[in-house]
Amino acid sequence: MAGDIVIGGGGSIAVATSELFEDARRLSELRMLLSDCHRQLVSIDRLVGLAQLNTLTSPSSAFAAERSMDDAAAALARAAPSAEHLHFALIASAHAYGIGESLAERCAQDVAGRFGAMLGLWLPVIALEVLPAAIGIGAGVAMGIALLPPEQRAALFRALPDWLREKSVVLSDPRVVQLARFTVMSVDDFGGGLLRLPPELVHAMGDEGLGLVGLATSASVLVSIAGTRGALVESAVSVTRSGPTVSTTRAESYSDRAARIPQGAAQVRIERYSQPNGPARFEVFVGGTRDFSLEPGDEPWDMTSNVNAIAGREAGAYRAVTQAMADSGISSSSPVVFTGYSQGGLIAAELAASGDYDTRGLYTVGAPAAQVAVPPSIPWVAIEHTDDLVPAVGGSWASADPVLVRRELFDGGPVPTDVILPAHQLSSYRETAALVDASTDPRLVSALAAFDHFGDGTARVESTLYRGVRQRR
Repeated sequence: MAGDIVIGGGGSIAVATSELFEDARRLSELRMLLSDCHRQLVSIDRLVGLAQLNTLTSPSSAFAAERSMDDAAAALARAAPSAEHLHFALIASAHAYGIGESLAERCAQDVAGRFGAMLGLWLPVIALEVLPAAIGIGAGVAMGIALLPPEQRAALFRALPDWLREKSVVLSDPRVVQLARFTVMSVDDFGGGLLRLPPELVHAMGDEGLGLVGLATSASVLVSIAGTRGALVESAVSVTRSGPTVSTTRAESYSDRAARIPQGAAQVRIERYSQPNGPARFEVFVGGTRDFSLEPGDEPWDMTSNVNAIAGREAGAYRAVTQAMADSGISSSSPVVFTGYSQGGLIAAELAASGDYDTRGLYTVGAPAAQVAVPPSIPWVAIEHTDDLVPAVGGSWASADPVLVRRELFDGGPVPTDVILPAHQLSSYRETAALVDASTDPRLVSALAAFDHFGDGTARVESTLYRGVRQRR
């Protein structure tokens, strides 16, 4: 599980491992050191001329030393440019890789979109061919399950989660994750084909063209259809404090911030930075999905909020966070940094993009937030595992350009089967955050400096947990 992190985005086309950027930095430092050594050696050499050498008791040794100094100066003069050339070669390779990766992803997405449109267009014909067989197989399976004794049928359904966990190896394959990303981005193309629209028109309107329709459109359609069956229907929420407010210290690293994301009953943590000579500042930490049911219950951090948020609608979890922020004293003019995991990262990105708050920074881990148009003026660091399915359901990075850190968590190693999506666990993202802390990439260093500068002059930090609940209709 030691895959190196790959860094891209943040206003640069360079994409490479943290190790490559570190090597480039060291080569730059080496070039400056070699140049400095060359200047010092030349200065020393100028102080010792032929007249001084002739007065020495051992002129032959002195002349040999002079030749050695000349040779060393020449070697240093050659080494410094070589280090500089290697430095620029590494940076150039990162830029070339970034361009190639971007072009390959766009090409693959274009192909996936066109395929989706054609599949939608020809689906009625395909359905007529395979529908009888599909109905027969489905009816046979359903009848077989129905004929099972009740205890065996119950055991079969109880075994389903175990079966899914056993398939975690497949669900954690980076190729499957990337296929899922392309699939969700092509749903709108499939819908256009199903409506018998011309493929070129569908392509022009979709994400690969003008972007008039896309993942949010597809999610909105899903919400509307599911709503007729009572699923994915939003409701009012209420928020209460979960325990007393406690004193704490400032968050000062990526791993520290990831460690403060709530995981228990509370879904939101808000830390208030009291300033002696100015308004209070706040860091807001938002947790991930708690309930995976399609029918809303008491938990706002559920699939209803997930799909509504992706659709660009105001999700219950979003409203719960805003209520918690209001309770803690956050106004539209309060400086705030958002941190979120999974669904919490999606909500954090939407809060930052809303323009309703004075957002000074955004940090997301494992979040399906690629389609959220966060202003480029807001420092944003996003961490994704390439073997994590959850960020992929948020589509491709087209609406924003954060400093994007990716890592293949298992990287050819054994994949745990005790959970369905092992690469999505917050504990694993905290490990990756520690690798990000160790990186010297200037984009990551600059973003962290902005986050840390946010808390300069803080006199006291107070932390409060909040619990949101859906109101039954």
